[in-house]
Amino acid sequence: MKMKILFLMIIVILFSCSSDNENQTQTIDMRINHYQNTGIGEGLFLTFLVQEGNNIGTNNWTKLYGEIEGFNYEPGNIYNLSVIIESTDNPLADGSSLKYILKEIKSTQAVDNETLFDIDLKINGQSFVTTNSGYELLNQIEINCNTLCDELDVTIQNQDFVVGTFKRLPNNEIQLIELK
Repeated sequence: MKMKILFLMIIVILFSCSSDNENQTQTIDMRINHYQNTGIGEGLFLTFLVQEGNNIGTNNWTKLYGEIEGFNYEPGNIYNLSVIIESTDNPLADGSSLKYILKEIKSTQAVDNETLFDIDLKINGQSFVTTNSGYELLNQIEINCNTLCDELDVTIQNQDFVVGTFKRLPNNEIQLIELK
């Protein structure tokens, strides 16, 4: 009887010490661009444009659809970060298996408001421009389309892919300069 109890205790201890459920983590350097772009995942999103590793300092940016826990992004700044990436065992059906956590903001560089940048306004027939309260990107970033409002409406309605060139205005507003 004592052997059976000892055997059961050993089995319980072995299974409780299993490392299969531990999250894998790594720390990386990441650069965040001064503006957000748009993307399609399980819905329509504003995304961070990021560079990692050898891509930092190049013209190669990728879209990050998730958030960085503990990071308070402000448009108009390029951020160099140290980020912890954790893999999660049970991601949501529409979520990433990776969790990003801010470890450190290494530097912040302000970008001149006159700097031009491109944002995808429509991809594969999916428009990111909302008009509930003026023109906005996904009801989050106000678009000042100035003299291009009519052209924006027609282009969004008639093309499957639309890119806008913008510059930054105060108060999280962007001004449309050109449509592509």
